[in-house]
Amino acid sequence: MKVVKPGPEHGTARGVVGGSEVSAATVGAKGIFMGVFRVPPGGRSRPHYHDACESACYMLSGRMLIRWGDRLQDEVVLEPGDLLYVPPHETHVLENLSDTEPAEYVVARNRNTEDSLEVPWVS
Repeated sequence: MKVVKPGPEHGTARGVVGGSEVSAATVGAKGIFMGVFRVPPGGRSRPHYHDACESACYMLSGRMLIRWGDRLQDEVVLEPGDLLYVPPHETHVLENLSDTEPAEYVVARNRNTEDSLEVPWVS
């Protein structure tokens, strides 16, 4: 067993802020990734997808608009306590709906790394 304490925040390739995580890099995980993330007030991720894994998101605080689809045509709002399932290869964007408070969430994936690919052709 290994305990991961809240760690220093770091930027991610998709434009959100990461914190502590359980992963191959931090604990030698073989088939799971779980991390705490934050979208700053008024922030928005870059369009991206996760190539070879399923993801589940649990909202801790704040409200986020999630857009997905080939043209980001579908959308849903997440609030604290909501769970979201994201299948592999689903292009999506996260947007914090508050200009004053961060939106925080936990993500779990069935892969041991951060597996995120930016999609530059979607706006």
